[in-house]
Amino acid sequence: MMKEIVLKSCRPEEYGDEVVTCRVIENADINAYLATIPEEKRVRATKVAPVEAKPGKVGEVIHTVLLTERDGKTYIIHEEDGTVGEREIDGQMYPDMVVTNVHSTSNEKYVVKANKFVNMYVPNEDGTFTPQPDEREVYQVDEDVMIMTAWGEPAVCLKGSYIVVYSAEENDFNTVEEGAIKSTYRFSTPKQKKLS
Repeated sequence: MMKEIVLKSCRPEEYGDEVVTCRVIENADINAYLATIPEEKRVRATKVAPVEAKPGKVGEVIHTVLLTERDGKTYIIHEEDGTVGEREIDGQMYPDMVVTNVHSTSNEKYVVKANKFVNMYVPNEDGTFTPQPDEREVYQVDEDVMIMTAWGEPAVCLKGSYIVVYSAEENDFNTVEEGAIKSTYRFSTPKQKKLS
C-alpha cells in the first residue's frame, strides 16, 4: 500500500510544500522488510549526544517539531503535542521531563515520562544529561517508507533515514531522520561499511 504525505516547507516564501509517496509497512511486516535491506545498510549505533532536560509542569503541552532536509530544502516531517503528566518513582510523584535534543538537526523538544527518563539518562556536571549506553540495530532505507509503530502511530522514514530497532521480538520500532542520527548517534559498525 502507498500513502501520500505532505512535507511542510519551513520557508514558504522561497519554496512550497512537497508531496511524497511512501510505501506503508505494517508493524507485523517490519521484520520481514528489514531482512530485505542490504547488509551494508545495517549497522549498530548508540545514542551518545547529551540532551537538556527539565521537569515540566503537569498539564503543560509541548509542541514537538521534527525537521528533515531534502534537495537542500528544509521541511517539517512531523509535528505532535505531548502533555506533561506525573509518575510514581519510589513512592513519590514526579512530573515528566521536557527534553531538548540540542545536538539534533531539529533541536526538538518532547516529553519523556519521569519513570522512563531516570532509566534512560545520567546527569552531567554541566546540567545536561547523557543517554545510558544502549546499542541498537539501525537500518538505512533506500526508499520513502512509513512504518506503523507498536503504539499505533505512523512514523515516516524518508530515503536515507533509518529504522531503529528497540525490540524485534515485540515489534517495537521507530524512525530517525538521517541528519538527526548522524548528529546524535555513534555508529559502532567498522568504517568499511560506509553509509551513503
